[in-house]
Amino acid sequence: MLLLGLWVSVDRVSMMCADLMMRRARLFGPLLASGCEVLISGEGTRRVRLFDGERALVGNATAKRRREFTETRLLAHEALRRIGHDGPILKGSDGEPLWPSGIVGSLSHCPSLCVAAVASAERIRAVGVDVDDSDGLSDGIMRFVFSSEELASLRMASSVERRAAFCAKEAASKALSALDGTGDFRKVSVSLKTDGTFTAVRRDVALRGQWRFYDRLVSAMVAVPSETVSGARTPRMSSRSRKE
Repeated sequence: MLLLGLWVSVDRVSMMCADLMMRRARLFGPLLASGCEVLISGEGTRRVRLFDGERALVGNATAKRRREFTETRLLAHEALRRIGHDGPILKGSDGEPLWPSGIVGSLSHCPSLCVAAVASAERIRAVGVDVDDSDGLSDGIMRFVFSSEELASLRMASSVERRAAFCAKEAASKALSALDGTGDFRKVSVSLKTDGTFTAVRRDVALRGQWRFYDRLVSAMVAVPSETVSGARTPRMSSRSRKE
């Protein structure tokens, strides 16, 4: 009976690991293919801890915010460890994560999932990721986030596509913030396609990204390889990324 119980326990753990790997691949496969290290809620973080400076950042935060902060940071530290790096991930003046030298990354969270994506700056110039598990966006949020032109293009869109457009704008804004420090999402115009891709444009810079829908979750991601930024101006490199 003991051996049977151990076998059942191991089998259950194996199934959970397989489910996590499937969820990560379905939601963030394009980031993984680009060379980013991506971890999501449920993946092992027992070998890493927050740095003192990180804990101080949420010393007065609500319990909910501390949980979100802690989980995303631990996922990021485990991802960094896997690519041979680590160091405190502090905050910039706008709340954006400040990554260790030579690293780019992005964090996102919603009530049911946290995600961290990191990469070497030698391979990837900027990365942006966003995830959403909401039931939909209210008209007020739509009017606040999207321009009149974007709203017109989304008029016949499904709830999932509207959520994807929101995530795409967030992900692109995070990548743009990492590129040149200016990631105001309301200045970014997104065009969503049904094939799972999108284009994000801000004045003289255009980025291409991908979005996914799986298990009620919507994700969007941008990974900018070196020397592949479209536009008249080549943005400078920065260790910043937009507020998580």
